Amino acid sequence: MDALTDVLKTLRLNTQTYFCSDFHAPWGIVMDEDSEGMFHVVLEGSCVLNISNNSNTIILNKGDIVAFPSGGAHWISDHQDSPKMPSRFVLDKILSGESPFESQTEPSQEIIKNTLMCGSFSYDTKMKHPFIRDLPCFIHIKAEQNNEQRWMSELVATLSRESRSPSPGSSLMLDRLTEVLFIQIIRYFLNSQPNKHNYLAALNDQQIGTTLNLIHAEESAFWTIEKLGEKVAMSRSAFTDKFSKLVGQAPKTYLLNWRMQKAKTRLETTDDSMYQIAEDAGYSSEAAFSKAFKAFFTETPGFVRRASKY
Repeated sequence: MDALTDVLKTLRLNTQTYFCSDFHAPWGIVMDEDSEGMFHVVLEGSCVLNISNNSNTIILNKGDIVAFPSGGAHWISDHQDSPKMPSRFVLDKILSGESPFESQTEPSQEIIKNTLMCGSFSYDTKMKHPFIRDLPCFIHIKAEQNNEQRWMSELVATLSRESRSPSPGSSLMLDRLTEVLFIQIIRYFLNSQPNKHNYLAALNDQQIGTTLNLIHAEESAFWTIEKLGEKVAMSRSAFTDKFSKLVGQAPKTYLLNWRMQKAKTRLETTDDSMYQIAEDAGYSSEAAFSKAFKAFFTETPGFVRRASKY
């Protein structure tokens, strides 16, 4: 298992496409800062975007994708001076079958229309993982700059069709396709930030990315810092220095923290014995594991397991 897959599974990534709707000018939506990430895809027409009431606006054209993985505040509209409605009001209207932005033009006038697809990404933010810490505020994938334009266009078109004309299984299909869209957005960001020093850049680094894959493929405590350094042909000091700069944690800290996160997930989602979970996390006894677990989460393993049953 590669590191990104394992991280997203453990962080319980949940994705949703809320709607794909036609908006007639004038229209505008305001999104407050949120713990959930958000995305918008412009399927028809062009519109403007503003981030956190910045003085500058961004022009979005047909085929553009914008994402706010960490839930940044913004507004999007046909024109910067158009009246704007709260996103919750707009969503409630659309989900109830009403259009919040009906045409206000005379029959003889040209109707200016946009088609917008919007949705969300959410994660278990209680997990203080470097992936969540280093998520960017904003990603803009311009249609003309997307090297995988045809593939992405087909994905977006399928999402659009399913959200507009639901069939049996559409809900599950939308969730899965939106997961794919999220991963593709993150991949785009990874490839567009080659010189960054953060967790996302670490995933793409030949040596540290390989190390993270090894850590996340570990089923029971096996790796040591010495073994990981040898595996990527680096001295312990060089390996520790590079890993720490990119990930923001020393490799030993990351390894131990991730074992604890995996142990917590197993306690919540499986009936594996406490002894087996403790051993796989690298502890020789349940008592030692319980003490370390409580120091990490401020809750005992037994409490976490019992709480997951309710």
